[in-house]
Amino acid sequence: MDDVQDSCLCEGVKFFVTGAPDTAFKCYCSHCSKTRFAKFKREAVQVVEGTELMSTYILTDDLSGSPKHKVFCSRCGCTLWTIPMKHHGTHWILRTAIIKDGLEKLPYKSEFFASRMKAVAAPDGVRRFDTMPGQ
Repeated sequence: MDDVQDSCLCEGVKFFVTGAPDTAFKCYCSHCSKTRFAKFKREAVQVVEGTELMSTYILTDDLSGSPKHKVFCSRCGCTLWTIPMKHHGTHWILRTAIIKDGLEKLPYKSEFFASRMKAVAAPDGVRRFDTMPGQ
């Protein structure tokens, strides 16, 4: 993936993403509800404008047993990324839909579907896990 600059819905928070993600995935847990994500190393993401608009909601009821920090724009409510504290903040999980052409450029390669409807089949070539590996 090329380096990209993008933003939340209201363009109040702008960020720059460098390089390719470690992986791209889809999650069906109650927090994510079928949203696609890409996992980047922390240093690959740089907020260039709007840090004063960023707020964090901490989720503690996830499968890993460690909190997840959901970072969002306080003006438009757009979720920007999730920081899984199980990994001590070393990776940020960005929503691929807010990265320019992210849904096309970052096809998901795995999915976590413990809460997914079992009758719905995953696409061929997509690895399936009940939870995120390492949890």
